[in-house]
Amino acid sequence: MAIDFPFDDDIRFKPSDDELHPVGPNPDWCETVWFSFHVAERALAGWLYAQVRPNLGTVHGGAFVYGPGSITPWEQPYYGWFSHHPLPEKLELSDVRFKSGYSVRCLEPAMRYALGYQFRDSRELVADLEFAGIVPPVPHVQGAPPFVGSSHYDQPGRLTGTLELRGEILEVDCVSVRDRSWGRRPELIGRRGRLSYAFGSCSPNDAFLAFCVPPEDDPLSNQESLTSGYLFRDGVLRRLERANRRVERDPDHGGVSRIEIEGVDTDGRTLHALGEAKSCLFLPGHSLCINTFLRWQIDGQEGFGEDQDVWSMAHFADRRLGAP
Repeated sequence: MAIDFPFDDDIRFKPSDDELHPVGPNPDWCETVWFSFHVAERALAGWLYAQVRPNLGTVHGGAFVYGPGSITPWEQPYYGWFSHHPLPEKLELSDVRFKSGYSVRCLEPAMRYALGYQFRDSRELVADLEFAGIVPPVPHVQGAPPFVGSSHYDQPGRLTGTLELRGEILEVDCVSVRDRSWGRRPELIGRRGRLSYAFGSCSPNDAFLAFCVPPEDDPLSNQESLTSGYLFRDGVLRRLERANRRVERDPDHGGVSRIEIEGVDTDGRTLHALGEAKSCLFLPGHSLCINTFLRWQIDGQEGFGEDQDVWSMAHFADRRLGAP
């Protein structure tokens, strides 16, 4: 199927973008390589992730799989997340294996990747997956939050293969998202930087993604508006021009229980997506990323995807403690 992809050559993802980019002078300069996947019938979702900080000589990330029943990392089916691994001796991001056990090999620039995971000789999680993009990588709006000082691309794609999870073999065949970014990424401190990142798909022929932020004067709000995103439908990909996001929260832990997104793309096509939480992981770091696997109703069709609800620790504490 021919894809109507509207972006000029100067901002398209190039084969050289599969490699490490020239490193800036700041300690917070980083490069990320992220793939997400899920097994919908089990409400299992997971990441393969590396955040490379060449000026510090460290790699952060690894792999996890989360599912129903708990929000804590230590009660998930698998959690292998590391903060200070050294850089690989061979740092070629088109063909690399990180100390965490996560590996990436480019099969077709910008479009196809072989993915693996196994930490040392452990078989708690062994991943053998392939990602095939359904459209080229989509450039994030330059200067829009949250990546105001870096380049960022999102790409919906089909992931196929197997997971061996604690002795059980699981078949993976889903549409999910990968991203690549490079540039400065300062840590969120104090009460700054809240944002959300939701995506979903009903089939390999459709997808949406929306970055949203709350109002500046109401950072704890459950209503947010678009900063950047896209809608792919009927072979045509367009940027979302505007979107509103409304969230209902679980009273027990404060994570997402339900999301409604209404938007319009630059061709005037509308998006209505209603997401119901099926599993959740609170991923701690210098900020809190609440990952939620969702069953979507996207314009009346069933789909699946994920939401990343990102808070500074202080802001989330304010919300849970009932601060005005």
